[in-house]
Amino acid sequence: MTNLFQSKKYLILSPLLLLILSGCSNFAGIRTPLYDGEPVEPNEEAIEEYAKTQKINEENEAHYYRYPLSETLFEPSLDFSDEEMVTLEKGAYTVGEDLPSGRVIFEGHPSDFSPDVFIIRAGNVTVYDTEGVVTFENHFQENSGVMQAVVDLREGQTIQVEGETPEIFVHYNEDAAGTDPESETEMEAETDSSRTVALMAGHYEVGRHIDAGTYTLETIEAPRTPVLYHFTDGDIEVVELTQNRGASPRVPPDVLEEWFELGRITEDEYEQNKELIENKPDKAVIELTDGDKLYLPMLNRLELEKH
Repeated sequence: MTNLFQSKKYLILSPLLLLILSGCSNFAGIRTPLYDGEPVEPNEEAIEEYAKTQKINEENEAHYYRYPLSETLFEPSLDFSDEEMVTLEKGAYTVGEDLPSGRVIFEGHPSDFSPDVFIIRAGNVTVYDTEGVVTFENHFQENSGVMQAVVDLREGQTIQVEGETPEIFVHYNEDAAGTDPESETEMEAETDSSRTVALMAGHYEVGRHIDAGTYTLETIEAPRTPVLYHFTDGDIEVVELTQNRGASPRVPPDVLEEWFELGRITEDEYEQNKELIENKPDKAVIELTDGDKLYLPMLNRLELEKH
């Protein structure tokens, strides 16, 4: 009985195997992708535009909004006021009542994992306008969030702080960013070339915090793929900040020739890396005009290089 079953099994499988093999012998490329069984035609124009700017087209923008963004983000930025630092803990605060309005730097207090303390500080900060619409949101925590953001706080707005033992320092002096109030140790300032602008999370106005012009999206550091919201001409453009611009060379260009000559890489590895270097796609660019506003949530650092 067992032998009969096995023989029948082979009779069934053999035609299927032949069908698969015959299909493979005529394979001429990857088939058209399907969605719900229907072929999907790629939007070549949208693909080309994304490659140049990483801007999301209107058809897909909705996927990049967790909630509507406030119209106040179109308004000019505020100034730092040099007011005294304020510490926010879990709870709700009204700007103009519980703390002053103005341009500020939010800074999360780091967690303390020493055995005698072991405090996890995770704070999610959301700022709402007077209509209850979001103007800013950020998670402040090491690794899974970011630790600093620059924000415009307007009179009447509400700040909601949630999380596990959160402590958020509100600096009204831009030079105070990076200072731990307990240790009073200031972080070393970073220097950039005149053509390179480094931004952290938060709000920016073109013409005040960054010059107008064409910029290349350079270094991007974030706990996850971040998004830039570009407020321009009464519209919001969504730019996906990803450095996934194709495969990277396994060996840096400046040492590729040397390694090949020394025999540290094979000829195949040399050719593969050389091809990756020669065909590496250009980095995306963004056009910024005076008066434009930028909103950057969940970002450690974005470097823009001016053309």
